[in-house]
Amino acid sequence: MAFIQTLNNIKKPILLSVLAAVFLSCPNLSAKELIVVRVAVLKDKQEVTLSVSGPYDIIDIRKNKVIFHSKDSASFSVVCVKEGLKVKNMVYAADAIRIDPQKKISVTVNKRRYRGDISIFKDETCKLCVVNTLDLESYVKGVLYHEISHKWPMDAIKAQAVAVRTYAMYQKEVMKNKNYDVAADTSSQVYGGYFAETSKTNRAVNFTFGEALLYRNKLFPAFFHATCGGMTENASELWKLDIEPLSGGRVCGFCSESPHYFWKTQMDLKVIQEKLENRYSLEGTLINIRVSERNPTGRVRALELEDDLLNKLVIPAKEFRSLLGPDILRSTNFSIILENERVVFAGKGWGHGVGLCQWGAFGMSKKGSSYKQILEFYYPGAVIMRLS
Repeated sequence: MAFIQTLNNIKKPILLSVLAAVFLSCPNLSAKELIVVRVAVLKDKQEVTLSVSGPYDIIDIRKNKVIFHSKDSASFSVVCVKEGLKVKNMVYAADAIRIDPQKKISVTVNKRRYRGDISIFKDETCKLCVVNTLDLESYVKGVLYHEISHKWPMDAIKAQAVAVRTYAMYQKEVMKNKNYDVAADTSSQVYGGYFAETSKTNRAVNFTFGEALLYRNKLFPAFFHATCGGMTENASELWKLDIEPLSGGRVCGFCSESPHYFWKTQMDLKVIQEKLENRYSLEGTLINIRVSERNPTGRVRALELEDDLLNKLVIPAKEFRSLLGPDILRSTNFSIILENERVVFAGKGWGHGVGLCQWGAFGMSKKGSSYKQILEFYYPGAVIMRLS
């Protein structure tokens, strides 16, 4: 099947099956409805401050009932209390409310503006989760500026827009029984709200409107990372996921301009042992670390630690990186040099290496590749489909 397909050139049976897959993945989608995304913009808060311009309602989500109406603009706080949620000076026996501005303009939460509605959920520990519900295209606009440089070539930004949209749509299905689909931080995709938008990144979103990647008529998590360091990684090395578009092994000669292509960092053995001890412990003092296994892409799969009592411990490299800090140990593609009581890590790339290499997309676009060719290279076997 050709990589790029449009509504006009797909054979009818194939078109129907693809559309069926999309609508099954989005059970609430109709031809007249916008696709919406629920973004957790704040979590684990005791109190949040909101500002609304113009009339608004506060709705009890569980009862689907208006519990407060204001004809005027307002700034107020929402506090988690034992009895429910305290809004201004009134306590409501509710664990989930929605702020519904009648003019459908942005709402400010803790001094950051967001398009769409704002919902607030109280959990069993009396902590608040603030969820911004907005249309898919506005969400992608709020993500792009944080995930890729707006100064880069347009086709690199377009490729990123399609990947972001695909990941969000996949998460909608995975998280459909939860209070939100994606988080606003690096655990999902970094989302900055209204002020994160630029004219160039918005043009990339508008140009690719509704386009997402499908594999065998199904959405999949279109992972991406900063720099692969020469070869992309197989998703099965990190997650229980084994599909062709995320199978890795793509020899990438396009990200060599990345400032993260080569990196070096060092850390004392004592500090490393302290960072690991909450999950892994040695009886003695850590004296040595070595690579015990590499995977087919050259990344470290496992490390062996040794203490002064000759005890040895094998740790998965992905957990080792997570515990030391993914911004410190930028990837699992590294070598180790032991200098007395200090370890020097010399590595390549930044990120997990799965899917789209952002600096690779930059390099490909500079050489004249279109966003479709970029996506075809990094997600082999996938097709682009317009969802709406």
